[in-house]
Amino acid sequence: MCLGSSSCTLLYYCQSDETGLFSIIGMNATKVFIRPDPEFDQVGYRINRELGLFCDLETQEILYTWQPDSTRPAVAIVHIANRIVQGAVRPKMTVIPKGQDYVTSVVEIPLTYPHPLAADPKYRDYCPGEIFNGTEYFTSHISRPGVKDLPSATWARDCPWLPWMKLGYRHPARLRFETTTTRVESFEQLHPNLIQLIREQVPIYEFTPDQSNEPNMTSTLYFKQHFAAYLKGERFPIPEGL
Repeated sequence: MCLGSSSCTLLYYCQSDETGLFSIIGMNATKVFIRPDPEFDQVGYRINRELGLFCDLETQEILYTWQPDSTRPAVAIVHIANRIVQGAVRPKMTVIPKGQDYVTSVVEIPLTYPHPLAADPKYRDYCPGEIFNGTEYFTSHISRPGVKDLPSATWARDCPWLPWMKLGYRHPARLRFETTTTRVESFEQLHPNLIQLIREQVPIYEFTPDQSNEPNMTSTLYFKQHFAAYLKGERFPIPEGL
């Protein structure tokens, strides 16, 4: 199993104003397998568990409520808790030029689709609009065997505000996630606040299964699944045992 430790700054911006909102500490526990494939003979197959906690920008204390401004009540923060994210990784040829230890790959993925909350009136205050428009940016480094001290991978995302923020239908605010990811050799190398929360509340995130029939989880699906708990002001992530 491969463990990734991530640190992220979440920026909130509306028109020309940009403000740092949270520091995010997180982890991704991944297992990769080789599976038969009718087109490529064999492909990689990845199963992940992903957890991200919204924290104070300075102290990295885990936060559980957020107040958009002085005119609005505080709302419960719904932390990122994707218990299963899985899928095939198709083969790709990478050429490292002679004399170089690695090459850098930058992938930009536009995201445009009907917002999953838009069709249900009860989520109107939690939905930024009919269409989700965003972009993800992945920067990684492919090296020759044995090469160490590679630059950290990064992930960034531009997207509408998150449902738990409850800013109201078609509010124009947008978010910018800026994340650095580092591979760690053991669970104990993760941020201590993350380790404590996982072991006390969601111990399933310390391990990744060898197989799963569960559908992929996303932040929006997780919000819908636990909407009643959110309305009650319960603390997230919702406890999940082994």
